[in-house]
Amino acid sequence: MVRTTTSRILVLGAISVLTACGGGGSSGGGSSGGGTPTLPPDNVVLKLDPGTFSEQRAPLNGVPEFDGVLGVYSGAEQTYLSIDEIREAALELDEAIGQSGNTVTLRCDNTGAGTMAFTLNRETQTDFTLEFRNCQLTTSELGAIILDGTYTYVNEITETSSTREVDGFQIVDLTGTIASGGESIAMQGSDAWETSAPLQAGTAPRVEKYTTDALEFLRGSDYQAITDAVTTLASEAGITEVTINSRLIGSAMNGYVDISTETAIKRPTGGGCPGEGVVRIIGEPETSGVDIKYGTNMALPVTDGTEATATIIESAVVEEYDALECDTLIF
Repeated sequence: MVRTTTSRILVLGAISVLTACGGGGSSGGGSSGGGTPTLPPDNVVLKLDPGTFSEQRAPLNGVPEFDGVLGVYSGAEQTYLSIDEIREAALELDEAIGQSGNTVTLRCDNTGAGTMAFTLNRETQTDFTLEFRNCQLTTSELGAIILDGTYTYVNEITETSSTREVDGFQIVDLTGTIASGGESIAMQGSDAWETSAPLQAGTAPRVEKYTTDALEFLRGSDYQAITDAVTTLASEAGITEVTINSRLIGSAMNGYVDISTETAIKRPTGGGCPGEGVVRIIGEPETSGVDIKYGTNMALPVTDGTEATATIIESAVVEEYDALECDTLIF
């Protein structure tokens, strides 16, 4: 898979290039060819919350609390990156030690102690399930990790006379430890994508929709999750319009916040700080929260103005962000 992330939160924000994705677990959909479901799972729910973080709003009535939200947001982004890296590291394993039908068993980095079973869907030859059995892999985000569980990928590409469409989903159900120190990790949930792009550039917008019913990550006692997330992107003539709706949950902020676009975000398709748009974050109290407004003084040089402001709704406290700081915000 090749995927360029430009804040991949909620579902995480935006994926600008998608040719394939991965996932793990089992599905409510039926099997096709052995190894992968044909439909995304139904009723994905949270399972890893170690407290009541998913049941209570996080306090959000000042800049310190807002900084805490940004920290959880950043951590959730790293979860997506970790899942990507686990898939990529697993697909690089190449020492086969057995095969049964369309399932190949491979050795992991901990030779002699861990294995991974790779099951390919016979019908599509692209969809697959990875089953980890005490399997050690190395990732940039988490370092060397030892995993058990499953990770499934389903992706369908179709073309008409004018468009190319990609539809798929991933399911994650993994537990394990970080090799250095033995800290426990767990990740589970599912997300899905639908994209449509014109075969001839410029004839229609590229449209993308990403949904996450629930995706969560637990490292030791640090918990982060995304639920009820829908992100849409429409890209045309060098401009991408983004709308987001999501619930972000985290132990570090002691609860959850709801995130939505009050005004659609518009930014250069290649990335960078948006030129316009308003993102609203609501925690506790529900009458307060933070508005992130993009595009303040955009006509001025960066040294003379800000690219974004974060305003505490009730108190009108304002934090300013220049073009270098803007990418720490939610868009």
